Amino acid sequence: MMFVTRETVLTVPARSFSSLMELYENNYIYIRRLMPDISGLPPMAVSRVTGAADLHLNIMERCPYTSTVRLTHRFQGMDGDDQLSPDLVVRIYHDARAAEVLPSSELARFRLWGNGLVPDPSSLTWRWEVNRFLNRWLRYCLGEGHHFPAMRLAPA
Repeated sequence: MMFVTRETVLTVPARSFSSLMELYENNYIYIRRLMPDISGLPPMAVSRVTGAADLHLNIMERCPYTSTVRLTHRFQGMDGDDQLSPDLVVRIYHDARAAEVLPSSELARFRLWGNGLVPDPSSLTWRWEVNRFLNRWLRYCLGEGHHFPAMRLAPA
């Protein structure tokens, strides 16, 4: 007779493909909290919270099963130019209820891999690190009170 303990059933190896899928699902939950109705949002929106950096949303693509958005904070740089940081492009899979960072995101300012070489964006290592970063950043933005409510027009 074999006994299966709770630990062996529920343990998922860290940084595995299955834990990455779980991270994508968590990112989707946070994205939906941030923008509950993406179909009711304009192509560009800004969430302003007193005492916090503005959060900018650019809806790049809307399809029946996916949406692609760019999320960023916009800061005034020393030279007067706008600095976008972080500047993440996120694909939202509505049918699968998952969200992931795309390789076209600007991550050069962040040392996610220390001083080492940046892994190939198609690798599990790259996907794990950038999506973990997205997860933490979304939680931070939600904690600050950021939100993109839908802007539905009243019927005429």
